[in-house]
Amino acid sequence: MYLPPFSSTNPALLIIDVQQAIDYFDTGSRNNPDAELRMAELLDRWRQQNKPVVHIRHSSKSSDSPYHADSPFFGFKTEVAPMAGEKVVTKSENCAFIDPQLDAYLKREQVTELVICGVLTNNSVDATVRVAAGLGYRIYLPQDATAAFPLQALNGKQFSAEDVHWIFLSNLHGEYANVVEAASILSKLPS
Repeated sequence: MYLPPFSSTNPALLIIDVQQAIDYFDTGSRNNPDAELRMAELLDRWRQQNKPVVHIRHSSKSSDSPYHADSPFFGFKTEVAPMAGEKVVTKSENCAFIDPQLDAYLKREQVTELVICGVLTNNSVDATVRVAAGLGYRIYLPQDATAAFPLQALNGKQFSAEDVHWIFLSNLHGEYANVVEAASILSKLPS
C-alpha cells in the first residue's frame, strides 16, 4: 500500500473511540490486537512534531452502555490518553463530524489532511472517514491502527474480524481514503 507524501505541513491525527469500553466487548476475537500500540506510535510522533491531535470519544445515550459517561469504562485507554492542551471531541453518534465543532476546529488549524485511526473499522472509523472525505479532507487510514470484531450478517453468514476489517477498508480505499500501514505514515514524518 503506497503512501504519497503529505501535501500539507499540518496533517492532523484523529483517534476514534479508543476507550476502555472497547475491551468490554472483546471476547478475544478482535483483529489487530496491537492496534493500540500502532496508535500510540503515531500519537508519539505527532506530539514530537507538534502537529494537531484530536481525541474522539463516544458518549452513549444509553445509561447501561459501557460507553455511557457514567460508566467505569468511559475513560480513554492509557496508551492513547490525551495530554493537556490536546483537543477532545465527545460524540453521541457514530460519526465524529455530526457535531460541526470538529470540522470548525480543523479548519481553524488549517488542516486539510487527516490520519484517522481507532475503533471500530466498520463503525465509527468508517462513518467518520466517509463524512471527512465528503467535507474535502484527504485521508490516510493506517490499517494496523484500527480493528474490528466478528459480524453476523442478516443472512446468517458469520464474518471473522479480519474479514470485516478488510471488507470495510477495501470499500474505503481509493474513493474515501488511502489505506496504508502505520509505519509508512511514520516514514513520511521526521523522527
